Amino acid sequence: MNNYKYDAMFEFLIIEDNRALATMGKTMIEEKNACKGVIASSRNEVNALISENPGRFSVAIVDLNLPDAPNGEALPDVIAANIPAIVLTGAYGEDMRQQMVNYGVVDYVVKSSGISSYQYVADLVGRIHKNRSTKVLIIDDSQSLSNLLAFQLGIQRLNVLIAHTAAEGLEILSKESDIRLVFLDYNLPDMDGFEVCQKIRAQRGKDEMAIIGISGTESERISSRFLKSGANDFLSKPFGYEELLCRVNQNLEILDQIEIIRDVASRDYLTRLYNRRYFFEQGIPVYEKAIKKARPLSAAMMDIDFFKKVNDMQGHDGGDEALRHIAVILSGMFPDVLVARFGGEEFCILMPFEKEQAHKRLEKFRKKIADSPVKTDKYNFSYTVSIGFTDIPGEDIDNMLAIADMGLYEAKKNGRNQVVYSQRQNDENIKVSSVRQKQRPGNKTAMA
Repeated sequence: MNNYKYDAMFEFLIIEDNRALATMGKTMIEEKNACKGVIASSRNEVNALISENPGRFSVAIVDLNLPDAPNGEALPDVIAANIPAIVLTGAYGEDMRQQMVNYGVVDYVVKSSGISSYQYVADLVGRIHKNRSTKVLIIDDSQSLSNLLAFQLGIQRLNVLIAHTAAEGLEILSKESDIRLVFLDYNLPDMDGFEVCQKIRAQRGKDEMAIIGISGTESERISSRFLKSGANDFLSKPFGYEELLCRVNQNLEILDQIEIIRDVASRDYLTRLYNRRYFFEQGIPVYEKAIKKARPLSAAMMDIDFFKKVNDMQGHDGGDEALRHIAVILSGMFPDVLVARFGGEEFCILMPFEKEQAHKRLEKFRKKIADSPVKTDKYNFSYTVSIGFTDIPGEDIDNMLAIADMGLYEAKKNGRNQVVYSQRQNDENIKVSSVRQKQRPGNKTAMA
C-alpha cells in the first residue's frame, strides 16, 4: 500500500544540434518529470547511443534538421528502435502533418513558439512514460476501427484491451481493476452505449476512470446523452490522430491531478506515510473483512523512545530527520500492509498476520531501528522504538488498537526498546478509550 503508481526515474533522448536549446529543453524536462536526459547532436551519435543499449530511452525528442541528417533521416532510426518520438520542427503544414502521421510519431511541435514548445514537450514526455503502465479498454463492435484505434493508442505507449460486445467489455472491466480509460461505442450489438456507461459508472466513478463515448452518428443527442450517462468526453467518427491524442492526454491528466490531490490529503506531509484519517478510512474495511472471513489480523502501535530528548539534543530539525528515517524503514520492511503516522512520534501498522508472524516482523523492525543511526551531513545519532501489538480483534478497530496501545504502554513501562504482545481486552481503560481521540500522559495529542 506504500508504493507510488509510476516509476518516475527514466531516461529520454534529445536529438538537437543547437546546444543551448538542447540544454534548456533537457533541464525543463528533467525538472518537470524527475528523469534524466541525454543529448545527441548528430545522427551518428543517435545510432551509437541506440545500439549501445537498446531499450534505454523511454522517449526521444527529435530535431529534423541535423548536420549529417538535414532531411529528418534520424527520425526513421528512432522509430525503427521502437522509441516513441516527439518531433520538433520549424516547418508547419498539411504535408508535414501527414508525413509525421505516416511515420507514427507521438506528436510534432513547432519550434517557433520557443520555451512554450518545450513546456508542452515536458508534459508530453511525462505522459508517454506514465502511459506505459496505463490500461485502456476499447468497446466497439467494428473490428477495423478497434484495430486502428488500438494502433494509434499504441503509438502513445498505452496498453490496449479490446472488446466487441458490451458483455465482453463489462467482463474485462470486472477482472481488470486498473483500467484508466474506456472508449465506448454507442452502437453495440447487445446493449447501447448509454446503458453500458451507466453500468460502468455504478462500479467506478469519474475520479478513478474516464469514459470517452464514440459514435458515427452526427447528433447532439448522442453526445449529450453519453455525458449525462456518465461519460467524461465524446468523439465523433471519424476522428483524426491529433484530436485523439489531445483528448486522451486531457482525460488522463485530469485523473492524475485527482490522484495527486487525493494523495496529498491522505499522507503525512513530513514522512509521506499515510495519515490517521486515511488509516481509518482504509483500515475499517480491512478489519471488518478479516472478522467476517475469520482471517488473521494484527495491529501494532509504536513510539520513538525519548523523542523529547531527541528534539532537545538534536533540535526539531533533527527530530524531523528521525521521523523521516523511521518512515523509510517502515515503508521498506512493511511494503504491502497499512502503515500510518498517527502524529507526533507515534506510528501504527495493520497487517494480515497471526501473532507469531507479526511478532517476528516487528522484532526484526525494532532491531533494524536500533542498528540504523540517523546519518546525514549534519546529524549522526541513534534512537530506539517501543512497540505494542495484538491479534485480539476487540469490539471494533478502535478497541483493537487500544489493546495494542496497552502493549506499547507496557513496553515503555518495562524499559523501552522492546516489542510487547497485549491481550488485555477486558481492561476497563481499553473499553472506554478511543485511539482516534486519545492523549496519553507525556505525549502531545496526535495530529490528524
